[in-house]
Amino acid sequence: MALPRSSYDPRRVFTIAFPKFEVGPKTRQIGTYLAGILFTFSFFLLFDAATLSSHAKPPADSPHDVVPVHMSFVDWIPAICSTVGFLITSLLDKSHLQSAFSGDSWGSEGPAAVRARVVLFIGVAFMAGGLAGSLTVLILKYIIPDYIGYIYYGGANVGMNAGIMLSAMVLWVAQSGSDEYEYQLTV
Repeated sequence: MALPRSSYDPRRVFTIAFPKFEVGPKTRQIGTYLAGILFTFSFFLLFDAATLSSHAKPPADSPHDVVPVHMSFVDWIPAICSTVGFLITSLLDKSHLQSAFSGDSWGSEGPAAVRARVVLFIGVAFMAGGLAGSLTVLILKYIIPDYIGYIYYGGANVGMNAGIMLSAMVLWVAQSGSDEYEYQLTV
């Protein structure tokens, strides 16, 4: 299969270009506010589950040796990882990622681009690890021991971490259109 010479660029990985989102000032504000709302709602889910957990009592008709399940520090570790990943990806200067292909030949990116990619990878890995950790806590702590009435705690943890990842994606797209604000992170 022959590729057309006019649109072929050996530095590109895919032959179909990813569409560039054109966002105006209002769209940027709306995206930023939407990301903030998602971030806040995500933490609300976790705080709601923690509050319910701290006031949990066994049912009145249960035997006296039944102890209710409470959220512990293990439930908060995925949330901490996702929040750190969100902060890392939000503070990254995106212009360093785009300058990676400004060299004359393939693979001649500067050290700033390589460092920016490593920092971005670390941030996304923290968020993915937080989501995987929350799924693990849900399965091992709430589903396998068959705590029917307490599955909301694990589900809120998974919802919180998924909301943080979605908030990071919305913020990334909203801020990728213009350089009205610049965040400086020296690596």
